[in-house]
Amino acid sequence: MIRPALGFGVQIACEGMSWPECLDIARTAERCGYSSLWVPDHYVATPDGISGDIRTPLLDGWTTLGAIAHETSRLRLGPLVASNTFRPPAILAKMIASLDHISGGRIELGMGAGWFEFEHTSYGIPFPELPERLRALEEAVQIIKALFTEEQVDFQGDFYQLQGAVLEPKALQSPHPPLVIGASGEKVALRNAARHADHWNTYAPPQLFRHKNQVLDEHCAAVSRNPEEITRSVMMPLYLDEDEAVRAKVERWGGQRDWFLIGNKQEISEKIEKLVEAGAELLIVQVDRTGRCAETLERFSEEFPVTS
Repeated sequence: MIRPALGFGVQIACEGMSWPECLDIARTAERCGYSSLWVPDHYVATPDGISGDIRTPLLDGWTTLGAIAHETSRLRLGPLVASNTFRPPAILAKMIASLDHISGGRIELGMGAGWFEFEHTSYGIPFPELPERLRALEEAVQIIKALFTEEQVDFQGDFYQLQGAVLEPKALQSPHPPLVIGASGEKVALRNAARHADHWNTYAPPQLFRHKNQVLDEHCAAVSRNPEEITRSVMMPLYLDEDEAVRAKVERWGGQRDWFLIGNKQEISEKIEKLVEAGAELLIVQVDRTGRCAETLERFSEEFPVTS
């Protein structure tokens, strides 16, 4: 049996989806008892998606998130995750504070270093090497926390400089909305999560998740952080039925089904059990099959106890 403490969230891939479909997914997730709903922060569809085509239409995640916040009342909401390369951290803090008010205090701030080079180069956004992106992310996190908790912020870093910055209104949640860091790199990214995250998220099969979870614990020990202060979550695309599009996506991942929640009830149950054993506290299922996402969420909630 899945332990009752395991929570279930939903990520809407948004790829190829209309606004009415996204809204239907959000309403279904809330009605069926999922705890949270997340959207991606991308400007074009990524090649690892269900279509594999960067030309697939993709709604802006932030605009969609604001509209969903207005149309729901219970779900925790957030980006999974915001690319730190796309906007200055003070601007991101302002966006999150406003969304926290719009949602009635339900926003979580997911942040990552950014990874999809094409959307940067094609849109004219600088894309530094990974070590630089990771250092910039750590500065950004410090700035955002300061803006949420201090009356005025001065900051002089290698990447960002603030002079007398003011954030008003502050977020409804105190001291700030939960900070979700999406990370998998073991030397720097998970160290950042150990230092700053309220919630760590990654995309990994059970054995790899177990390993990354242990590395995070080691970083927590190194910085004297109680590891129990950090919620551990994993995101997995969910496919209750297999068709040519799903099989093609699995093939693009080298045929590695272990990266997906896919198959019959027994196969999915066994995967979830392994994730729980590996330390997952929240399972975020990603839905990306246009026209069938709400139905998939409803079917999944009928077969598995999504309400914790």
